[in-house]
Amino acid sequence: MTLRKECSCAAQPGFIKTERLVSLRPGIFYLLCIFFTGSFIFFTCVAIGQELARNAVYAELASRGPVYSIKYDRIFRQGDKLDYSFSAGFSIAKNSVAVPVGIHFITGANEHHAEFGVTFIPYIDYKHDLIGGRTQTESDKYLYINPGVGYRYQKNNTGLFFKTTIGPSVFLDPPSDDFWNMDPKLYAFGSIGVGISF
Repeated sequence: MTLRKECSCAAQPGFIKTERLVSLRPGIFYLLCIFFTGSFIFFTCVAIGQELARNAVYAELASRGPVYSIKYDRIFRQGDKLDYSFSAGFSIAKNSVAVPVGIHFITGANEHHAEFGVTFIPYIDYKHDLIGGRTQTESDKYLYINPGVGYRYQKNNTGLFFKTTIGPSVFLDPPSDDFWNMDPKLYAFGSIGVGISF
């Protein structure tokens, strides 16, 4: 005789249904890291970079952190095989604000480039609407750390700017009473950005 136990959680008063966070298996994460690192080393060794337009402004959509952001990218050092850039941006939604900041390593010939980098995204989620909401200070603070490898289309002069990135995303949610107890979670991450370089 088999007994089947049914969950009665939904019938209990005050029960709150929450979204379950799903993380990547460690084996998949390690394979992704090896692939990204190998790809970056390969493109760095075989491609010779050219002087690119140093500035870019673009809109980016992402699967982790803010859904959209407006960013400025600046190449601050150009070398024979590798260029270095930083990016900074902002995202404002109905009840949240984020300030993504990143550093990127770019290689490749002509307008086609491989890119490796990491972006840090401080993210504040307010308990009320920022636009037209009541004045309150209660909020939740998060941090996303998104390392990734991808493709960048950027010309030597003014023109279309396009980039796409994939990689792991580390999500940190520090409690207000114990900042260092962050309980990190790992997810897959992807982004795409379109704008203009000059």
